[in-house]
Amino acid sequence: LNELCNKEGAEIVDAIMKVVGIKFKGSGRVTRSEYVRVNLVDFEHPFLSRVWHGVHVLDGTSPLLTDKAKQRIRENNGSWPSHWFRPDVIKEKLDFADLIVTVAGISNISALTVHAYKRYKIGDVLIGYNFAPLVFRDKKTGMLEVDKTLVNDVREQAGLEGEDLSVRRMNVANTPNTSIHGRQQLEASTIRITKASDHDVRPGPGSLIRAMSFKV
Repeated sequence: LNELCNKEGAEIVDAIMKVVGIKFKGSGRVTRSEYVRVNLVDFEHPFLSRVWHGVHVLDGTSPLLTDKAKQRIRENNGSWPSHWFRPDVIKEKLDFADLIVTVAGISNISALTVHAYKRYKIGDVLIGYNFAPLVFRDKKTGMLEVDKTLVNDVREQAGLEGEDLSVRRMNVANTPNTSIHGRQQLEASTIRITKASDHDVRPGPGSLIRAMSFKV
């Protein structure tokens, strides 16, 4: 999101988005960090005025998937097996701890380089949800504007069951049977889940959920 999106002439020129994945390998006290470059469908934006969504395809070459998952996708002619499209199964196929997102470009106001940085934890990933639409047309002026109050909102993705967000409200300390991997995911998450009230959101299809760690 360009924080000056509703100001005329505040575009970011020649913007570039980069994503680095971090993995922790090993067991016990002997661990090492592994850094992988995450390729985006479009990593350049010539004239960023409002909103930019970074998209990475989880395919047979994605560094964010386990080796077994990538091999199975390649054996399936590059497609995910149909029985994988469940939140719990998708989560098992992911293989990263953190994602570091950086955006840089030239301000159209000052002609200076501007940049932004955000580090996401694996627990920040919401499976089966998309960001809520932010761009609306002002009824009085007819101009397109960005509702920045919705920047942290998501809604369930069409055609895919969203994960059970009630798990996000769990207190890890009160769940002694939680696996180590699951415990790390819950502890790493910085998301605070609340249902957006009617006066907080624009009218539209789908139910909006507020996930407060998604501003970049």
